[in-house]
Amino acid sequence: MKKRKKCLLSVILTAAVLSGCSSGTVKLEDALKKTVSYEQETVTSPTSDTHGGEWVVIPLARSSQKVDREYFKKYKENLEKKLEEQNGILSDYKYTEYSRAVLAVKAIGNDPADIGGYDIQKPLEDFETVTSQGLNGAIFALLALNADRSDISGELEQKYLNYILQQEKADGGFSLDNNAEKGDADITAMTLQSLEPYQKDKDVKKVTDRAVDFLADAQDADGGYKAYGEYSSESVSQVIIALSTLGIDCNSDSRFVKNKKGLYDILMEYYQKDGSFSHTLDGKSDPMATDQAFCALVSYERFKDGKNSLYNMTDE
Repeated sequence: MKKRKKCLLSVILTAAVLSGCSSGTVKLEDALKKTVSYEQETVTSPTSDTHGGEWVVIPLARSSQKVDREYFKKYKENLEKKLEEQNGILSDYKYTEYSRAVLAVKAIGNDPADIGGYDIQKPLEDFETVTSQGLNGAIFALLALNADRSDISGELEQKYLNYILQQEKADGGFSLDNNAEKGDADITAMTLQSLEPYQKDKDVKKVTDRAVDFLADAQDADGGYKAYGEYSSESVSQVIIALSTLGIDCNSDSRFVKNKKGLYDILMEYYQKDGSFSHTLDGKSDPMATDQAFCALVSYERFKDGKNSLYNMTDE
């Protein structure tokens, strides 16, 4: 995912701003309540878009917090309107638009095969167009197809799975850049999220274990992550989602604890008083950073509560 240029100065938020559990970090439940309120107050009419859309709807639907069903109804209506205006086409080439919408629709308990008369999951059958986006396209297509776990071993699902597995780098990581020799934290974490349903497959489990080791090794001495040359909260968020998905406690597993701080503690250094999150440690509230951190908080909450992972929506 794109990251803006990192500021030269990084100042860790003071502990006085935070309150709660270890090292003065805000408690998960308290942080979630504030972030839920912030997202709903900021995104009043969710639509199908990278910002102000599915990445707000999905964690809202998957969190323990009470959300008025009218909010989700509004998203569905906005999605239907967009499909009608664009003759059922969300994008001619960027099929992550469909994957993202399918995930949101399944999260709120609706059928992606009939959204205003359109089947928004069908475009994911176009393997060539989906993978023209590279690894990112395949990852989210597989996440979307497997969200309801209807047929994780289907021919199409296996095709995406094999494509993803073939992208592993020598260091155990994954990258959007086919020519890169090393993996990066963000895309490796996203890859792990898509591999969750296949952990009984010994070969997939080996790939998974190598990728987890890669993420542990990729942490810097302070516990943060650098992706595309920048440190950011988004990288931390994606790793938290991945670990929670795999049943690994991001805040206590010794592989991910640095200077007595786990990854949840690290993420909360980007937390703002209003419940939003910044992109950089010394930055202001950022929509993308907030959406991804929100997904991370919900993923960690679901792990702690023993519930299905963020993208395993068979509980809906």
